[in-house]
Amino acid sequence: MLKRIKNRLNKRKAKVFLLFLLCSFLAWSISKFSESYESRASFKLNYQKFPDSLSLNKSDSDFFVAKLRANGFQFLSYSLNQKEIDINLRQVSSKGNTYYLTDNEIKAQMERQLSNTVSLLELEKDTFYIDLYKVIQKEIPIKSNVTIGVAPNHLLVENLKLEPPVVSIKGPSKEVSKINEVLTEELILNDLSVSFSKELKLIKPKGATNTILLDTKTQLVGKVVEFSEKEFNVAISAENLPEGYGIKMFPNEIKLICKASVDRLKTMKSSDFGVIVDYNALDKTNSEYLNVKLKRKPKEAYSVQLLNNQVEFVLEKL
Repeated sequence: MLKRIKNRLNKRKAKVFLLFLLCSFLAWSISKFSESYESRASFKLNYQKFPDSLSLNKSDSDFFVAKLRANGFQFLSYSLNQKEIDINLRQVSSKGNTYYLTDNEIKAQMERQLSNTVSLLELEKDTFYIDLYKVIQKEIPIKSNVTIGVAPNHLLVENLKLEPPVVSIKGPSKEVSKINEVLTEELILNDLSVSFSKELKLIKPKGATNTILLDTKTQLVGKVVEFSEKEFNVAISAENLPEGYGIKMFPNEIKLICKASVDRLKTMKSSDFGVIVDYNALDKTNSEYLNVKLKRKPKEAYSVQLLNNQVEFVLEKL
């Protein structure tokens, strides 16, 4: 019994000792990490805001080492999670086709992004070379890769529109000069019965490794309406008659069938159409008839069919 009590007391003492030891270690660690040190840390340069005529080689990634004065917690943070430094390249210097920033330019931008508790002492090199290359920019037409099918008794009344119809591309001259169009993603639309607007992604041309599209999307717009047909009686006019002669035609008007949107047919009139015969086109082998032609129709008419294409005629001296 006494031995069991003694063992329990020893275990309790051991636990208390370990607790005090842990607290002492934590207090010592906090004290040490709170102190200021001079050491080196690795950073990644994240290049931004390139001049319009330059672009960054995609394979380029620039890491560098800097000497800092900071507390231990800050150095621990840098070792666990590498910090990125954003570098503005608007004022990049060049010599021939070589582009660079000096250590003073890197320092100025870096100091604005470091914590107030961190002092930047020095960089490992005095010149930072950047793998940039010259680019050109131009507008390229967009071509839709779309298949359209409308529902019965419906029609697409206007050509499909892309908004915008062009895209600006930027890249090396040898790549950009070979690009004549940019395709949209493939899209199939069937049984359309209403007007529509669809957002389409732009597909980067093959082989355009270092070329970028400054826009990635366009809008496809189509106007679809329900159509019907209506019959009209239209008076026939004559052109190029011999001087001093009039004409009588049998019949003197002709029937036609117009297909258009239901709404437009409600307001359409016979006078919206122009039907003629041209005496200069008289067929000498069949001189009793003149061919009838449609000369004018409403812009919104989908199709117009003449139910007769010839009339008999008689010339009358005036």
